[in-house]
Amino acid sequence: MVLALIAAATAQPALLAAPAILPVPIGFSAGEGADFPMLRDVGASVVKLTADWSEIETRQGTRTWGGLDDAINAARAVGLRVVLVLFATPRWASPATGEELNDPSIYARQPPRRLEDWEAFVAAAVERYKDRVRDWQIWPGRGLPLFRGTTREYIALLRAARVFIKAADPAARVILSTPFGMDLVDLRSLLTDAPDDFDVILLTPRGVSPDALLRPLGALWERVLAGSSKAVWLEWDPYSFGLRSSWPGQLIKLQALAKAFGIEQLIWRGDVSAITQVVLGGLALRVGRRPYAGYLTRQRALVLVFGDRDPAAVAWIGAGDEILGVEGPTTQAYTATGDARPVVTEGDTRRVAVGNEPVVLTNTPQAWVEEAQKARQAGSPPFLPPAVDFSGAPLVSTTLGRANVERGLYNQRFRTALSEATEVIEVDGVEAVRSDNSKERVYLRFDVDDTFLFFVDGRVGVEISVEVRGASAAQQLGFNIWYDSMSGYRFTPWQWVEATPGWVSYTFRLPDAAFADTWGWDFAINAVGNRSENLIVHSVTVKKVAP
Repeated sequence: MVLALIAAATAQPALLAAPAILPVPIGFSAGEGADFPMLRDVGASVVKLTADWSEIETRQGTRTWGGLDDAINAARAVGLRVVLVLFATPRWASPATGEELNDPSIYARQPPRRLEDWEAFVAAAVERYKDRVRDWQIWPGRGLPLFRGTTREYIALLRAARVFIKAADPAARVILSTPFGMDLVDLRSLLTDAPDDFDVILLTPRGVSPDALLRPLGALWERVLAGSSKAVWLEWDPYSFGLRSSWPGQLIKLQALAKAFGIEQLIWRGDVSAITQVVLGGLALRVGRRPYAGYLTRQRALVLVFGDRDPAAVAWIGAGDEILGVEGPTTQAYTATGDARPVVTEGDTRRVAVGNEPVVLTNTPQAWVEEAQKARQAGSPPFLPPAVDFSGAPLVSTTLGRANVERGLYNQRFRTALSEATEVIEVDGVEAVRSDNSKERVYLRFDVDDTFLFFVDGRVGVEISVEVRGASAAQQLGFNIWYDSMSGYRFTPWQWVEATPGWVSYTFRLPDAAFADTWGWDFAINAVGNRSENLIVHSVTVKKVAP
């Protein structure tokens, strides 16, 4: 497959001439000594480089810039715009002590002990590169393992950097790093606490499909960034989700979604190969810079439409396969890697098979443009039609076992997590799942269907009911709920399980639930505190209640 794509990249020069007209500009992260001409040829307009303070200033006051100088100059020489990431605390400036000072994954990830040392480094970097760098990112990501500090400490670093950057170049832009995931709660907090300290928001989702971005991006623009002039970038690490064979499809979806949601820049953290070149070249050729017209849905398919005339589209469904009817007599369909997808004519309609891997459609019907524009003007963001819509359901639930019975509340997908409780047992003729503290399998994670609840934000209250097996002795077994709240992930008070031979249920009321898929899940049953007995869970139910 790879050899075939390399051959295709060689045999299709037209595809390689076009990456400059991608729907959304793309950039790559690189290090010193990178092949910058190759990045440009693949389609990059931006390259992200790191100014590693811990390596540049190993001794206080003595800075070595040589390797970074060379990388910046080499990138600019081939027409790439440089984004410079300021990052990593030197050993001498770190608050780390003892053995921590021997581990750069600890001391370099901590905020410096004295803000003045950070300010001196930023001032030196800005003075050196102000004529060559216009975009400055503060830390590569916020949260473990890259940042071992608090939000308040990050704001201090951000604010100090902004002062020096803007003083040197008022037109320069400061980029806000966000926690890994789509943390809408954190972002709202930063927009309140540090609104003047950044110009660009860098979103860094991890471990999820591009499909999982649709609702968070919709909520971001509708309810978090409404009226804001902040630019939004999206950085994607394909290593965190799916097989390598899914990368071409991920890249097509990300380009389409970024265009649809007005994202200014896409950063791709996967490797750069002939496959990447073919995917981007084909997308540039078939979609290019056509404006986003809007979206339409067909059965379970989402269709993002681009262009006022000679329209193109990108279509996919959440799971399974669907036959998409296309009224256009000359519509053509292509896979993510540019292979033609059969379009079958049946009477006046042409049909193409669509799955979770996206299909790029050209010569699409003009009527699609009008329908898509109406959907966009109505103000609703694009969404994947759900297999089941729980928006009108009174509750969602799951009954645990080898194969869960899931009715809008999902746990099975988390069974591969290292700390997830996975042992299935049978008690009184019914299956249940048991935690195992000896193996540190102490959590049961759950994701509430987004059609039922998403980014709750005080609009309703939430009640979670958990059915567990009674304890063998009083105050020996307990649990609580670890949940995505409007102030971050937090725990409910500890609940002791009654000493009884039967099943008992406990209800937790959450007045401040967010349930915004921040870490890919909405809440977890936490059994960490048990030492003498393991928790056995049979069923879980989630209800909406009055706020």
